[in-house]
Amino acid sequence: MPRYQYEVRKAPSTPVTTGVMEADSQRAVVMRLREMGYFPISVEEAGDEQQKKDVLKHALTRIKLKERNVFFRQLANLGESGMPLTRALTTIRKQTPNPKLAAIIEQLRDDIQQGSSLAEAMEQHPKVFPAMYCSLVRAGETGGMLEDVLWRIVAFGEQEEELRGKAVSAMIYPAFLTVVGSLAIFILVTFVFPKLIAIFEDFNTELPWPTVVVMSICDFMSSYWWAVILALGGLVAALVAYVRTPDGRMQMDVLLLKAPAVGDLVQKYEMAKFARTLGTLLDNGVPVLRALKITTDTLGNVAIAKEVDIIHGRVTEGDSISDGLEETEHFPPMVISMFSVGEESGRVGAVTQRLADAYDMEVDRAVKAVTALMEPILIVIMGVIIGFLVIAMLLPILNLSSVVG
Repeated sequence: MPRYQYEVRKAPSTPVTTGVMEADSQRAVVMRLREMGYFPISVEEAGDEQQKKDVLKHALTRIKLKERNVFFRQLANLGESGMPLTRALTTIRKQTPNPKLAAIIEQLRDDIQQGSSLAEAMEQHPKVFPAMYCSLVRAGETGGMLEDVLWRIVAFGEQEEELRGKAVSAMIYPAFLTVVGSLAIFILVTFVFPKLIAIFEDFNTELPWPTVVVMSICDFMSSYWWAVILALGGLVAALVAYVRTPDGRMQMDVLLLKAPAVGDLVQKYEMAKFARTLGTLLDNGVPVLRALKITTDTLGNVAIAKEVDIIHGRVTEGDSISDGLEETEHFPPMVISMFSVGEESGRVGAVTQRLADAYDMEVDRAVKAVTALMEPILIVIMGVIIGFLVIAMLLPILNLSSVVG
């Protein structure tokens, strides 16, 4: 579809606004701009170079989870007020600062005007609207309760955002300590200590073994620091490439689940996500097999996602979810018991929501525990390394002072 550059004004006294829009023709662009409340000044087809720049800018722009949550909250508010869906989307599009999300909202509106449902229009953008959201919206449209479903999506999205924030916060300070400490060690060994070593080489005395070790390291780093950086970069790139393969991702996720402290956090995070996703889908009338399939796609840990596939297979054969959970390795007994109780009482959706709330609190406790454990460990490790380097450099000076004295 061709892209058109345009210049518009909101009113004769307002400043000129420029932008780019995809449309079938120049006339279609003019009509769409007028529908949006603008007065077109000029509309011209964008050249190849401009189109490349726009495509690159569009590709680099990310749609954050918070922005998606705001979109659904606005849509739920406007729908509840009785505003027609296409008009609500037009209003939200004008208030959306992210150009990529604004373009997608505009496409949603156009698809709906051409006869698609909201769920069908959302399915055209799977990277922005997960299958879970599309299934919930479809169920809401079929049952005539779209506004209620939108509010449930809002609640789910905000809980997911909060849960993700807790998990990420556990890694920020330890990562900061690691980066700063490693950078300090690199600068000392590569640029600072070699200047002291030049002085030590003039001593006609035997140097302590810590000093000899550090001198060897400094000699190597001062000559080949660039090779060390390239080697570390290559190692990280190779590790990332391996983790992106199916086998590598599986091994990495299994190791994460077995890691002390971190494994407990990852497991609880995935349990909260599993319970909340599945419970939300079941509560909104999505069939259990479809709900399990969608839940599998939302999980971040491949090892646990594979176990949900096993549960899906057991349910397909006629067994219950709790029967499938019995065959898994990473689902705690509490999860199995809660599902068993929910199936016996016929209230799986409500039980899973309570289970998700319980694991949300567990994630919060696990985050605090991991942070409290990793901070002193990292401080001690960095302190020992830097302390050894400093002492190794001070020993010859102290020995020389004793000889002179």
